[in-house]
Amino acid sequence: MCAQTAVDPTSPPRRPRNQITPIQWVGLGVLVLLLLNQMGLFRFTSADSAVTYLTNQLPRFVALVLAITVHEFSHGLVATAFGDTLPRRVGRLTLNPLKHLDPLGTIMILVGPIGWGRPMPINPGEMRNPNLGWAMSSLAGPVSNVVAATVVAVIYGLVGQSADRTVYTYVVAFIVINVLLAVFNLLPVPPLDGFGVLFGLVPRPMKLMLRPLLSYGPLILLAVLFLPPLRSLLDIFIGTGVDIIIPPIEGVCRCNILG
Repeated sequence: MCAQTAVDPTSPPRRPRNQITPIQWVGLGVLVLLLLNQMGLFRFTSADSAVTYLTNQLPRFVALVLAITVHEFSHGLVATAFGDTLPRRVGRLTLNPLKHLDPLGTIMILVGPIGWGRPMPINPGEMRNPNLGWAMSSLAGPVSNVVAATVVAVIYGLVGQSADRTVYTYVVAFIVINVLLAVFNLLPVPPLDGFGVLFGLVPRPMKLMLRPLLSYGPLILLAVLFLPPLRSLLDIFIGTGVDIIIPPIEGVCRCNILG
């Protein structure tokens, strides 16, 4: 998952705070505990079983690290194109994964079904068109993931058909993770990119109405992930998005991505 730092585009340029609020820490802590419990992480009875699990998860781990890196870099790249100098000044305008990985999010990549990176700091106040720049920099992350998945699928379809099963496993993991990351982040819920696109495009009165939601993003996300009625809507949203994006990619990849 991904989030961008919220800055009022009508205010003077200022550097966003990177500190996580107490309520966000509580939300993240609850999310981690729920995920670990859902996974049955403590089922491992020996170091060997844990190592085997992590080895089997390596394609997913590599795919998530690369997908998050592309995702965050694209946020910064588009923000920079609109005139924002903050991503470059804080050293985030790079494809170096170490600059984009969050410690807790990386642990969850290793042991959980999801993971997240460090939010890309942006300052719409520096942009030539703050509202459009904020929306487009938010949209850039999901779009870049779909593009990355398509490029890998095209390359595999052209030259990878004779590759062994291991390569195929990594290719499929990369495509699936990128598509899921893109669709999930388009959900219009803070702190996801869909909310950033919406927040950037709506008029100022609606911005003022939506802004309080930014402080409760992790809790809202918890509700979407774990409350049955909302989770059903989330599954429909993700399933519909995947059904739209995956078939064309399978066509160029000439492989059955979803089994």
